[in-house]
Amino acid sequence: MNKLKKSLALIATLAIASTAFYACGDSSSTADTSSSTPDSSSSEEASEESSEESSEESSEESSEATASAENKVAETGDKLSLLCWTGDDVEKMIENFTDANPDYAGKVEYVNVGSSGGEAREQYANYFAGDEDVDLFVLEADWILDYINNDEYTAPLADLGFTEADFDGCYDYTVSIGTDKNGVLKAASWQSTPGGYVYRTDLAEEYLGAKTPDEMQEFVKDWDTFTATAKKLQDDGHKIAMADTLGGMWQVWQYNRSNAWLDADNKLIVDDYCKTYADLAKEYYENGYVTKEDQWSDGWYAIGQDDSTMGYFFCTWCLGKGSMLSNAEGGEGGKTFGKYNITAGPSGWAWGGSWLALSPKCDNGQIAHDFINYFTVDASTAKDYALFKSEFVNNPTAMKEIVDEGSNKNDLLGGQDQFSVLYESAANIDMDGKITAFDSQIKDAFNTAVTKYAKGDIASYDDMITEFKKEAAKIEGITVE
Repeated sequence: MNKLKKSLALIATLAIASTAFYACGDSSSTADTSSSTPDSSSSEEASEESSEESSEESSEESSEATASAENKVAETGDKLSLLCWTGDDVEKMIENFTDANPDYAGKVEYVNVGSSGGEAREQYANYFAGDEDVDLFVLEADWILDYINNDEYTAPLADLGFTEADFDGCYDYTVSIGTDKNGVLKAASWQSTPGGYVYRTDLAEEYLGAKTPDEMQEFVKDWDTFTATAKKLQDDGHKIAMADTLGGMWQVWQYNRSNAWLDADNKLIVDDYCKTYADLAKEYYENGYVTKEDQWSDGWYAIGQDDSTMGYFFCTWCLGKGSMLSNAEGGEGGKTFGKYNITAGPSGWAWGGSWLALSPKCDNGQIAHDFINYFTVDASTAKDYALFKSEFVNNPTAMKEIVDEGSNKNDLLGGQDQFSVLYESAANIDMDGKITAFDSQIKDAFNTAVTKYAKGDIASYDDMITEFKKEAAKIEGITVE
């Protein structure tokens, strides 16, 4: 299987690095797919039927595949506990899932662990060490390897009755990242996270004469052009930044780094990329091409309404109900509600990503299986969630149907379909060999140092690198020279 070969190739790369890094169907159909374990003869029949009906819709293929595997996890718990550091995604997932599966209403609960992904990375381990219930939990791209390569924290999805073939409908990179160094699939993602440039349509037309996303793209099509447009606005007397924050710029640039932060021996790599970005960040900060606000602060949202920025670097999970864009517009009825559009921007990029992992303590095997199946395997229910949450789901078939139908209209974007802009970008996401188990810590140390350099708190680039290395050296498990 091509996907398996591709996954194993990435696993080999990740193993080297790690040793040193959000249905339109009947609500009962999902539960029926693994309610019993077929005998060998029925397994063969299911296999033959699957082969004969390979041209059927992906949701039917998923049902055949899951029916041939055994769910080994007991169904003895009262509720499926789903751990995460934020309810922004999880609570909407639970709402959508239980609406479609009323038999599970009240049987899935969100458990908050930490207030951020970085904090959850530490808190999970403490939580698991106690007697608290845990069935499924969410992992983040920057530290997923910490958990999927630890059998005390994560169990194979095969224990729930899944096979690798069940995830053939997902984006390849998400399956690869969710696979541990031994080739065992440990986590499944419900989302793909391509990003773009989300801009104020009224200001773009007034200051640049850009009336459509295609016209705006010409002003932001690459970084040289983006910078030239930022300079033009300032030269024309418009005291408006092109970029929202240094943190927003950093998300785009960190994705486009060509190699991992560590070599095969877990030694930190400081290359020309670091200087290119640091110098650009300083240029933008000093010239007013980016605002002085910090990402995630209250000011980050305020600039979306006070005309001090042309736009934001936002990815897919920033664009749905209750999202960052909603906050930046002041919510429904806010000053800039619906006054934004999205375009591809200066470069392709993706931001983070989340995976559902199975705890070895899970005691709700059937619900756990059906929950993961609903969001990551079944194309029809994944599509339903995409439209429900305005979430770019981890299923290109579902996303292509939505784009072709024109069935997604995002009120935050004045009715524009963000999926039509981001669909091509999602197909080009490449994270092979680029992540390590220490990325969240390394990237935080680097971005902190760059921000100090841009603000003038660190005098020179060399001093900035010294500061970065000093902080990186505190990360247990890596070598800094």
